[in-house]
Amino acid sequence: MATGSEAQTSFFGGGEAVPDADLVEAARRGDERAFDVLFQRHYPRVAGLALRLQGNAEDAEDIAQTAFVKAHANLSRVRDGQALLAWLYRTVVNDVRDRAKARRRKPLVLLSTVMNRRDGSESAPSQEPGDHELDPARIVASSERDRALERAIGQLPLEFREPVVMHHLEQMDVADIAKVLGVPAGTVKSRLSRGRARLREAMAEWL
Repeated sequence: MATGSEAQTSFFGGGEAVPDADLVEAARRGDERAFDVLFQRHYPRVAGLALRLQGNAEDAEDIAQTAFVKAHANLSRVRDGQALLAWLYRTVVNDVRDRAKARRRKPLVLLSTVMNRRDGSESAPSQEPGDHELDPARIVASSERDRALERAIGQLPLEFREPVVMHHLEQMDVADIAKVLGVPAGTVKSRLSRGRARLREAMAEWL
């Protein structure tokens, strides 16, 4: 692990190459530049998750920034520096839950797409658009369907919305989602299945 001046030089010379564990250790020793690298590296994904769960851009930014403030203040509690992103995700999830309870409403999720699968599998198919998908009528219908899907996801109970967003939008696998949510992998799979079932029901006219 790089230490002292070597670590500081590596942060500025190519921070992306420095493992999170090394950066966290340096930040624990008071190197603010190390934490800056961690912030720049992970903020886009943390903010993206916050937006997809919360739905409001201003609130999402506040949630993401708060997660990093908490991380900075609790670096000693991050047992494994390599698990920092999971720790940040978990902080975001908890904040969104707390805000939802406080406001007595479910936060709206603004998403343009999410896989609505029938087979219950855990992977999303990749498809290239065909010429028929460029037809104006199909584009309009697709846009309307996306808006309906956004509303349907926003109405999902938070316990189902969390794994649906993490798996289909953040491309996280079941094991990683389980770590973030603090539940068994089987529970994640069950919630994914139930969440997709509710989406299929809500989107019946579009299927």
